[in-house]
Amino acid sequence: MKTTQYVRQLKAIEAADNNLIREWWLWGLRLLRDPESISPSGASLRHGVAERLIAAAGKDAKGRPRLSVQKIQRALRCARAYPTESQIRRAATDFDGWYDLVDAGFPPYEAEEGEPPADHRNDAERQRDRARALAELAGDQGALFALSDFEPLTTTLKELTAYAAEMAELTERFAARDRKRQAYLSALIEAAGGDLSMTWQDAHDRLADSPADSPEPGSAASTSPARARSYRPAGIPAPAIATTGGPV
Repeated sequence: MKTTQYVRQLKAIEAADNNLIREWWLWGLRLLRDPESISPSGASLRHGVAERLIAAAGKDAKGRPRLSVQKIQRALRCARAYPTESQIRRAATDFDGWYDLVDAGFPPYEAEEGEPPADHRNDAERQRDRARALAELAGDQGALFALSDFEPLTTTLKELTAYAAEMAELTERFAARDRKRQAYLSALIEAAGGDLSMTWQDAHDRLADSPADSPEPGSAASTSPARARSYRPAGIPAPAIATTGGPV
């Protein structure tokens, strides 16, 4: 389990000057909703969780432990008693402070009709989870705009459009190169008379001995059987001959 946010909230509780009811409630609510900390039944903490939380919390300015098993259990009782915002709001209104509420045994309050469970997350966590939800919604489409480069909450459609145009231009350059490569290969095969066992060098030599005038790569004439023999694409050099006599 991760303890960073628990410790951060404990330090905020330590520095707060209000009645601390909401702060301890949020701390307990986070713990209650943490599947790594709470047993599947939700009735108790998993083994060793309390000890890890107490150790991570450390000591306060006076050298006293910030956390104890008793404090953990009180926070959990509060979270279980008041699962909604309206309930904890009424409790915080009726009691002057956290220990007053503890002493009263967390009396029940009715939740507002149709009210959803309270959200224990902070703003940063909500933004993170919205981004993750967007990525899950996009599914395979998410790979089209990598989340490592484009933050869904801040990236504009203008930025996505510019990126898409840049990628389309790059793709077209690769596609043009592929067309030239395929046209050259077709000409080699035609020069070899369809013999795919012929070496690249021998096929290129045959192609080099054919008439030099040729259409532009990718044109209908360049790929037609009648002109394939005479096609020698610009920009593609003949394979170099190594001392062994083969292409390199």
